[in-house]
Amino acid sequence: MDFNVYLLLMEFCSSIINAPSAFWVQLGLILFFTAVLGLVARKILGHLVRMKSLPEWLRTLCDSFYVPSAWLIWGYGVLLLIQAMAECTDLIIPTQYIAKMRNLFFVLFSTWILLRWKSRFQKTIVQRVSSRASATQDQALIIAVGKVFTVLVLFIVGLVVLDIFDVQLTALLAFGGIGGVAIGFAGKDIVANFFGGVMIHINRHFAIGEWILSPNKNFEGVVEDIGWYMTRIRTFARRPTFIPNAIFIDAIIENPGRMYNRRIKEAVGIRYADVNKVDPIVKEIRQMLEKHPAIDQSKFLFVHFVNFGASSLNIEVYCFTKTTNWGQWLDIKQDVLLKIAGIIESHGAEIAFPTTTVHLSQNIEGME
Repeated sequence: MDFNVYLLLMEFCSSIINAPSAFWVQLGLILFFTAVLGLVARKILGHLVRMKSLPEWLRTLCDSFYVPSAWLIWGYGVLLLIQAMAECTDLIIPTQYIAKMRNLFFVLFSTWILLRWKSRFQKTIVQRVSSRASATQDQALIIAVGKVFTVLVLFIVGLVVLDIFDVQLTALLAFGGIGGVAIGFAGKDIVANFFGGVMIHINRHFAIGEWILSPNKNFEGVVEDIGWYMTRIRTFARRPTFIPNAIFIDAIIENPGRMYNRRIKEAVGIRYADVNKVDPIVKEIRQMLEKHPAIDQSKFLFVHFVNFGASSLNIEVYCFTKTTNWGQWLDIKQDVLLKIAGIIESHGAEIAFPTTTVHLSQNIEGME
């Protein structure tokens, strides 16, 4: 085998050396024009990329062409050299093979350029929507559309490559029909997780960076990544949790990050001895909340004496803060509770605590 390869190489070198002058002329012209065209293409594309007046999609397209352009031009130059060698020397290369190589080369480089353009254009759009209020949702949708576009492009490219190599698609589809049942049973979880990921991107119940929890599926954390097969969340214990997307199909999802306000709901108990002071205390607490700068006055605000407790007269305080930030909400709640305590104290009343009254009866007649 090695000797045959050696003979083939010797035959190839002999064919090149003994090639007619027309071959060497074509060789020189191809190398010259390839080098010049590659240099000119990079200069023009580099100038277009730096032009701020061009539309964004055109600038990103030129940027996507910049690196592959040299490979594309030199690759076609090599294919022209091979064709010239086949025509001007004794080297036997079937013409149909050269045509297949040219078509395959064009398809692969077109795919490379198209995916580079998609990646750059997607990055530009993501940066553009980053200033919106719904930035995380919009960015997740853009990334999902980009993934679907990539899968679609690769699927079409695969069909085109099969066609280039004269693969009968009818036979392939027939094989797929026979093996589809077995593959379906084996990959039902993969299919379910894939469609679960699709539903996440379509419904947009949550996005990357948002805090979610599920009461019926028992998970809670911040979303770090939404994949086609599973979603990664980071729990508050800082542990990564990987959840198959199929779980989200029937999961109850709470998204606290999209709340408009945070609620303060507290029951404040006053001693029974201060029953005559309840009404002015309730009114002053309500006035305090109506003037508080951190309380949203457009939402429900209730302060009422609601019931007689076991050891206290219970006043319910119900209102909403303007902020949804948890840390700020805790500061506001602390301020509100301390002011309520101050109001109660200013009226000479006291906050009740659980007490038990024991009545002792003495049987005087039975005492000695």
